[in-house]
Amino acid sequence: MALAAQDIADITQLYAAYNHAVDNGEGEAFAAFFVADGALVPDGQPIAGADALAAFATSVPGSLPGIRHLASNVLLSGDGDEATGQCYLTVLIAGAQPQVLMTGRYRDTLRREADGWRFVRRDFDADR
Repeated sequence: MALAAQDIADITQLYAAYNHAVDNGEGEAFAAFFVADGALVPDGQPIAGADALAAFATSVPGSLPGIRHLASNVLLSGDGDEATGQCYLTVLIAGAQPQVLMTGRYRDTLRREADGWRFVRRDFDADR
C-alpha cells in the first residue's frame, strides 16, 4: 500500500516546518520534528538526540543571519507508518541581492508517531 494523500500532505508540511524552525532558531520545535533518538547527518557528521538537535538549530540564524532553507522536488514513498523521502535543498542568505550559500540533497527516513510524522534520520549531502 502506498502513502495516502493525507500522509504526503502531512510529511510535506513537516519538511516546511523544519525549514522555518531552523531559519528562525527555534531549537525545541526543530528537535521535536525528529523521533526521540533521531539524527540529522550533514555530510556524514551525525547530530543526534533532542538536545544536540535543538542546540544546532538555535545556533543557525546567529551564525548565518538571513538564512533561508528551500526544499524542492520532494519525493516520498512508503507504506503504513514508515516512509522515505528525498528533496533538493537550496540555502540562501536573504537580502536585496540574495546569495546562494549552498545546494544539496536530503535523503530521509520517516516514521509516523502518535503525534504525527517525524524524521528518524535526515542525511544531507552538499553539492561539491
